Amino acid sequence: MTRSEIQAKLTEIVRKEKDVADDKMTLETPLADAGIDSLDALTILFAIEEEFRISIPDDRARAIRTFGDMVETIEALV
Repeated sequence: MTRSEIQAKLTEIVRKEKDVADDKMTLETPLADAGIDSLDALTILFAIEEEFRISIPDDRARAIRTFGDMVETIEALV
């Protein structure tokens, strides 16, 4: 799976859970700036694990601060 495919799927997952504006879906955008709180982040992480059939270790999950971090984490685990 390519990085752009991961990013597209991630965008789809995030949008199912939270209405995030296009300008807030950049790789550099902190999740908090996109309006994603800790509960939203957990819900999104569970959806990512299910969609990609991966398990994200707790330490990696806690290190995710931006959409770019999400993409890199998924990329490393698929």
